[in-house]
Amino acid sequence: MDILLSTSVWDPKAWVEGLSQSELVGKIYVWPTEEDLSNVQALFVWKPLAEGVIEKLPNLKWISSLGAGVDHLMTDPQIPRNIPITRIVDPNLTTDMTNYVMMSVIMHQRNFRLLQQNQQKSHWERITYNKLRVGVMGLGELGGHLAKQLYAAGFEVSGYSRTQKQIEGVKCYDENQLDTFLSELDVLVNLLPITPKTVGILNYELLSKTPKGCYLINVARGNHLVDNDLIKLLDENHLSGAILDVFHQEPLPNDHPFWAHKKITVTPHVASVTSPESALKLLKENIDRLVNETPLLHQVDLNRGY
Repeated sequence: MDILLSTSVWDPKAWVEGLSQSELVGKIYVWPTEEDLSNVQALFVWKPLAEGVIEKLPNLKWISSLGAGVDHLMTDPQIPRNIPITRIVDPNLTTDMTNYVMMSVIMHQRNFRLLQQNQQKSHWERITYNKLRVGVMGLGELGGHLAKQLYAAGFEVSGYSRTQKQIEGVKCYDENQLDTFLSELDVLVNLLPITPKTVGILNYELLSKTPKGCYLINVARGNHLVDNDLIKLLDENHLSGAILDVFHQEPLPNDHPFWAHKKITVTPHVASVTSPESALKLLKENIDRLVNETPLLHQVDLNRGY
């Protein structure tokens, strides 16, 4: 099977070397290329996919995102609707995301920002802290694992998803109970998939339904958040702060107000980063499945968008 790799973000070397070890893989091309791609059956891509790639692949049978996110494929008009799309589901990605959010929750709980300020002033102050109520929006692979680990760490945890879920120790709400879910939080974590229904969901109206002093953690996608609405709620002291790892435009422009806002912590999309070593195991398994005409693992539901 011939494969085309298309990623302008990552060095393709590790991916090419790993895929070459499979006996089922023939030639591996890296975009951009002027070579004949008519025999390519699989496209592995991380955003953005360059214009004109798909039309050079007349025998394409499968597209895989090289990360957990697939929104860059769902919203790309050049992606055919009749070709299966898969995403990376990797235990390392899940663990990394959970660790990042746990770190963020605990740093907020223990008031690390104030502790750092006190250190700069050589000021000794033992700051007390309270048990927090943490709500996770999105209870899929990443959110479900996070909710379980937060509960195990002693937090009071609730979760929101489109359909009702059951997770031990976690109070779960469905799409008809969103207001109730929001009303009982000290920290709101967004791990929703990005779909037409969830674009801009973190807006003034929704975030205003959280209790005064709630803290926001957005690690899903930048276009879930209405930036100006967040700033307004922070300046009005309704929200106490936010840690943001994803943005509408990445890298975040130098003049964006998030950089200088005293209540916002910015990290450069590092909460969970795909590792070729672990992701290649799944890609090779799906290569075997495609060759043997068995169902691909972690295929995206095109109607739901994730």
